[in-house]
Amino acid sequence: MFHFKQFDLAHERSTLKIGTDALLLAALTSVDTARSVLDIGCGCGVIAFCLAQKLAENQIIPNIVGIDVDADSITEARENATQFPLLPNNSIHFEQICLQDFANQDNACRFDLIVSNPPYFHGDLKPQDKNKLQSKHGDGQLSFSELVDGVDNLLSPDGRFALILPPTEMVEFHQLTIEKWHCLKTVYIRPTTRKPIFRVVREYGHHHHSEEEQYLNIRDAELQYTQEYLALVKPYLTIC
Repeated sequence: MFHFKQFDLAHERSTLKIGTDALLLAALTSVDTARSVLDIGCGCGVIAFCLAQKLAENQIIPNIVGIDVDADSITEARENATQFPLLPNNSIHFEQICLQDFANQDNACRFDLIVSNPPYFHGDLKPQDKNKLQSKHGDGQLSFSELVDGVDNLLSPDGRFALILPPTEMVEFHQLTIEKWHCLKTVYIRPTTRKPIFRVVREYGHHHHSEEEQYLNIRDAELQYTQEYLALVKPYLTIC
């Protein structure tokens, strides 16, 4: 069980355990007045629940949907939803389905906000662990081009899509979006001030705006958490 400030989440059976990437994406993504949210590859639901906290604080009761191909992840996410204290249970739904099928449904709705912490290894040496294979490797499951096409089918005209990737993979992903979306915000993240960028969070939309760029260091040169990172995760975690 993982303990946040305002809720607890089980994640032992999910393909992707609660970690820094999911928390960074949720914390850095602006919810504004989104009424409908889709989490692609939701795992235990951590990103969906963190965004739900933001929306609840804005006094918005949204429709939040999480999808994942893994049955254990969806079972755990649904169990977490029954214990989530900040929104009515019927406002958060989880479905075992791949993005390709979900986006091609005749009654597929459009979402104000779509988020994903997608699998990003393609063609690399595969891990033996089934959960790590499903959570991090996209081969035969979800390619970047399939992710772009699925999101494009599901994003509302004024909606935004946010994802987190390593920098090399983000360059590859970004090339696929040039004809479809505009980049609204990019956050470059370093684990420490002395190490190179290891993650990039980026938001896209259909309408052109001047791109906002930010840099975030998780730890300083002495390996202490930076004030910027502490402020970012303060709504969710207690870090001394």
